[in-house]
Amino acid sequence: MTADVWAQEFRDIPATLEARPDLRAEMRRLLDEHELPVKVTEGGDRRAQRRAILGALFDGALTLDEAIAETERRLPRESSPHRTSNLVFASGWARRLVHTHTSVLYCWAVIELLLAAGHDRCFVPHSSAEAASSACSRLLAGRSHAAAILRDRLIDVYVAKHASREPLIPNHPHCTHVIAPAPPGRA
Repeated sequence: MTADVWAQEFRDIPATLEARPDLRAEMRRLLDEHELPVKVTEGGDRRAQRRAILGALFDGALTLDEAIAETERRLPRESSPHRTSNLVFASGWARRLVHTHTSVLYCWAVIELLLAAGHDRCFVPHSSAEAASSACSRLLAGRSHAAAILRDRLIDVYVAKHASREPLIPNHPHCTHVIAPAPPGRA
């Protein structure tokens, strides 16, 4: 049954979306209704281009690597009002953008589906690529959490752009943790 398919870490997201049209649709809804403002997407039609690239990735029309390449091609540094900033366009900027926004929208969609189904708890599985010293590994992974609290932190940081020291998923641009349903007995 497809409702039992959930990513356990970031690299599982494409296969999960292939098996979960409901999750893919929720990610698309969030992508269409909410902006994740970052300087890389400011100016011209850059936000629309990012939205189109992520939509194609979520629909399975692009792989992660293809989405990164499309981001570099369709959101070139040269056309950005921030083109002179090495902070905005640090090495690997396109990978960080695609990875972070995919992770944010996946985790947010999972939480929305869990809350809609009446589940108030979620779980953060350990990741095979986690750094044991990271806040997400130390404070969130391997534990169940209040889903609404993690959702609200995610919105506060990634949509409202408020700085926070509260741990969340994703907690940093290379975060490989995801949100999943709380296993029986862990809620």
